[in-house]
Amino acid sequence: MSKNNNCESQTFEGAIKQFLTNTKAKLKQSTFSRYTFICERYILPYFKQIELKNLNNDIINKFIQDKIENGGLKGLPLSAKTISDMVCLLKQIIKNYCKSIDFDINIIKPCYKQQEITVFSDIEYNKLKTYLSFDTDNKKLGIIIAMLTGIRIGELCALKWENIDLENGTIFINKTIQRIKNTDDTEENKTKIIIDVPKSTTSIRIIPIPQILINKLKNFKAHNHTYLLTNTENYIEPRIYQRHFKHYLKICKIKDNKFHSLRHTFATMAISKGIDVKTLSILLGHADVGFTMKRYVHPNMEHKREQIEKLAIGF
Repeated sequence: MSKNNNCESQTFEGAIKQFLTNTKAKLKQSTFSRYTFICERYILPYFKQIELKNLNNDIINKFIQDKIENGGLKGLPLSAKTISDMVCLLKQIIKNYCKSIDFDINIIKPCYKQQEITVFSDIEYNKLKTYLSFDTDNKKLGIIIAMLTGIRIGELCALKWENIDLENGTIFINKTIQRIKNTDDTEENKTKIIIDVPKSTTSIRIIPIPQILINKLKNFKAHNHTYLLTNTENYIEPRIYQRHFKHYLKICKIKDNKFHSLRHTFATMAISKGIDVKTLSILLGHADVGFTMKRYVHPNMEHKREQIEKLAIGF
């Protein structure tokens, strides 16, 4: 990225606009859309006319702290992900557009407690499984797939029959559907749907599927170019499919929950049944095995008791 020779007199607003212009062609659509949203919603209003040469740690960390405490909608705290993305953006902009200024910006990245994951109880899981197994259609089949593979809702909505190899019993994940902010000024719609590669290279993966799922899929197999959830060339976008899922939960009298909880439940069940963490991480498409361990490997009291009893043998 080229250095701005007039950095001393440039406003932060100018640097942000130049950053977005220079990075648009290099980033995924979803990433660029998120960067644009964060800049326009949070960063620009605060730093609009501040010159780059006047930036310092106190100014930036005060901004971060303000956003942590009441930067979201209705004065609520922003999510850890948004704050993390914001810090990343600020560092990139400052690093690339302040090279001629003799100061060092050390943005303090906030620490967060890890949010507890939400999973379905055994009773809820079995209720949902029983309901989906009766009078199964394509939409119900998709939820069964998520329960047995842990794939993300965007990946499921993008799944075509060409991605499913019934002979070898595998599903190939190479696309995801998501709705993003529309950064094209010529379009009237504020958001748009994109079909793109998944969030990371490790998310592009081949998942083996159990025989019971292979048998179910055979009953619905359609043309390769059609989407699994519709058996047509038209897809269902994630937020619409989430509504179907919540409707099923209501019918089953299961408390309201996000579709992503199916993924958490899959991972938690996998650990409890003895699937090794490395394999689970690959199945989930995680970029880091450490994240899988931190997120899902939490021994329960019964397991901890078994382990400590081993230490007492022969005492």
